[in-house]
Amino acid sequence: MNPFEFVLAIICIVFLFKLLDTWMKHKLAVRATAPDDDAEKKLAALEERVRVLEKIVTDERYDLKRQFRDLGG
Repeated sequence: MNPFEFVLAIICIVFLFKLLDTWMKHKLAVRATAPDDDAEKKLAALEERVRVLEKIVTDERYDLKRQFRDLGG
């Protein structure tokens, strides 16, 4: 390998690593700055559903209805 090819190979390798580094930084920046509003809305809806289910299950009438249902068959 002559010196010109060696220098050219080093330049290509440096260029590829720089390109990869820039691409990875851009990808991480886009991911970090773009909050997913849809996911936040889904999470809020699920939290509300869990609150409602907790109220139903801890209600005394729910327990009484369950006992009647178990006695009936």
